[in-house]
Amino acid sequence: MPAVGILGGGQLGLMLAESLDRLGHEVVVLEADPDSPCAQRRSNVIAAGPGDAKALAEFFSRVDIATFDSENTPAAPLVPYAAQLAPSLRVLEITQDRAQEKSFLRDAGFRTVQFELVAPGQDVKVAAHKFGLPCIAKSVLGGYDGKGQFRLTSAAEVDALPADAPGGWVLEEVLQLAHEVSCLVARDAKSAVSFPIFENLHAQHILDLTVLPARVASSLQDEARLVADGIARALGLVGLLTVEFFIGTGRDGVQRLYVNELAPRVHNSGHVTRQACTVSQFDALARILTGVPVVQPQVHRGAWCMGQLLGEVWLAQGRTGGALDLTAWKDFPDVVDVYVYGKREARAKRKMGHFVVHADTPERALERAALFRERLRGSSLASGSTVNASGRPGNASIKLIT
Repeated sequence: MPAVGILGGGQLGLMLAESLDRLGHEVVVLEADPDSPCAQRRSNVIAAGPGDAKALAEFFSRVDIATFDSENTPAAPLVPYAAQLAPSLRVLEITQDRAQEKSFLRDAGFRTVQFELVAPGQDVKVAAHKFGLPCIAKSVLGGYDGKGQFRLTSAAEVDALPADAPGGWVLEEVLQLAHEVSCLVARDAKSAVSFPIFENLHAQHILDLTVLPARVASSLQDEARLVADGIARALGLVGLLTVEFFIGTGRDGVQRLYVNELAPRVHNSGHVTRQACTVSQFDALARILTGVPVVQPQVHRGAWCMGQLLGEVWLAQGRTGGALDLTAWKDFPDVVDVYVYGKREARAKRKMGHFVVHADTPERALERAALFRERLRGSSLASGSTVNASGRPGNASIKLIT
């Protein structure tokens, strides 16, 4: 059986490794951070980053195929090992560079917001005034969860903008947003399948809640699937691709579906598939990496909501990391899973875990998710209820209602 490598040992890599375990494959992880979820829970971890040439060579000598848990994985060191990567090195290079990504989408005929590229060394402040306010300035390289992004609505905010950013800048028009949604496409050399459309709610630029089914017109959902599939084909994708969309009104006054960003990997919005679908996003990618045919995921009945658990929940409980008090869970039978990543240090805005709610309607699922998280923030610490390595309290067994 082929051994599979994962470049990056965060929670996405951890859940992918668990799916690969179920298929019986050896998994090797390259991760430098000793606090990472994989470093905490996996034994076969090479403690180094992709910039360590010796460790990278060892990693690829031990695996038949490899993937990555972040599009910010440096592409240059991977050039000698391109034949072992899925998705491909080309896909990684395009999606980790906002200028390349925007240009690819435009040239391939996919709708994005109006944008302007500002190369390194060019005056971004002059460019912003010429492009017109309000606009969003995003660094070309790096940045996630709102990092490296600035909303510019006044001359004063333009003047305060840093002169340089990694790789330069992308200026984007500001939409009057109605919804944010995402679509995951799993594609092997022979066929492709897509997951249902997820409705995503953000707080302070970080994904907060994902709702399924999405409360969006079916025509827009169909369009999103077609566009996501078209992008995957245009990229020649073998692997998993997440396409993030805006539904909003731009400068022309017309509400449309726009491609926002691409992520060539499993995605936070897809966590809900572990309970809501017959095949999770992690299982789909595991199948592609190991040559098992992909199948069309089906959604279990009812409505689903995934809620992020950030470091603020731990801090509200007076905890610095690790286990979480889940006393409140006993009052929420509709919370069908809580998954704690095992990071030892809790920080504000740091993703520390997630949970999934199952209800009759999306509105009910959202309501219960918000209440559950608030109860966790104020739960009693006296009982000492904690989460074990499987992400569930004690030895509790959670049975999925289908």
